Amino acid sequence: MHLFVIHQFPDLDTFAPVIYKLDSKVKGIVKILSVYPVQDFRRYELVKFFLRKNIKYYSLSKINFKNCFLIFFLKILFFLPKFILVKLNFLWHYLYHYADLFDSNDICKFIKKEKIKSITIDNGLPTRFKKIFYNSCLKMGIKIIMIGVGANLRKNPKFDKSQFEYCDKFILSDKFVTNPENMSSKKEIVRIDSARYSKEWLEILEEINHLKLVNYKHYLPGRDKLKIVIFSRPYIILEEWKKVEKKINSLDNVEVKLQVKPRGDLAPLHASRHASDQFTTSELINWANLIVSHISSVLLEVIMKKKNLFFLDYITKDKFKTSAWHYYKMESKKESFHLEDYSFFTKINSIDHLIREILSFSKNPQISKENELGNQENFLKKIAGNQYDKKGQLDKYVNFYMNL
Repeated sequence: MHLFVIHQFPDLDTFAPVIYKLDSKVKGIVKILSVYPVQDFRRYELVKFFLRKNIKYYSLSKINFKNCFLIFFLKILFFLPKFILVKLNFLWHYLYHYADLFDSNDICKFIKKEKIKSITIDNGLPTRFKKIFYNSCLKMGIKIIMIGVGANLRKNPKFDKSQFEYCDKFILSDKFVTNPENMSSKKEIVRIDSARYSKEWLEILEEINHLKLVNYKHYLPGRDKLKIVIFSRPYIILEEWKKVEKKINSLDNVEVKLQVKPRGDLAPLHASRHASDQFTTSELINWANLIVSHISSVLLEVIMKKKNLFFLDYITKDKFKTSAWHYYKMESKKESFHLEDYSFFTKINSIDHLIREILSFSKNPQISKENELGNQENFLKKIAGNQYDKKGQLDKYVNFYMNL
């Protein structure tokens, strides 16, 4: 049995294609354990899809008895109005970052009972959880695997050997990252191209999506409302994205949706900004005529689906007053992105420029030229891998787990 540990939506989203493919090859070989009791991932259509396939999903109530009381208490608490739940951030922060929810003995008992052969975690899992799972795997003599979440679109990304501290093998999809120097011989980097951003998985996602790409209708001026999605980026304060949303909403004949990135939103799912009953990122890309965003791994799917992209380049150039923004601004000076080497998107240098470009697009929708499509293909192969559009990409993950 191979256990996948989830704690927020991005890691579930990353693990999903691997979980699906493993289960398709050998029924019952994969299980899911959620270690953040505040968010019930069974509310997501992705997990509902897995449950219909009889993939086992466990909450912390299966790890120890005290979590049964905690989960019962949380269920009662969740009856409070949403505006109160949102204000309980101190509680959600404590439960996620500090609460003593389980220990190594609990995990060892679970490994033995469920006959677990390997445990897979993501690089964003809180360190205290990483330590517990790593020590548990050492005691039980099984492998612990780490997978990086998302796609790195930066040039010259750094990969420090400290990231290997709590795993035996690290599955790395970024071919631009070099192996760290003086890496322990007991650690191993396994290079497999992205599962999440493979054409094979996007086709499977269409079975789950309510808004399907096949039903997408191209925008016609004078007949349709222009559908625009804004994808936020973490570390850039939410007010700046809301400012963009408000400005676009002031235009006539547009429909705009702001999708806040789920990482770091620790509130219960029915009260969070990334509510589970809203459309997913993949569905919104299917729905939209135009995408407005900054650097994010989401852009890979945008480009794979050949959607028009307005890239907010000014976001890392303007100065804002908050200290959080100032910190990000200082860091962003050092950033350089692969996307900058291409011209198949519209680079936006101010919010007024954004509005002008939207108005222009609404009157004369752009159709990608043959050379732009070629550039998109080159970019995708550079970031997602040469085989991203081929069948068999997910089989490489199956082979890896079968040979552990």
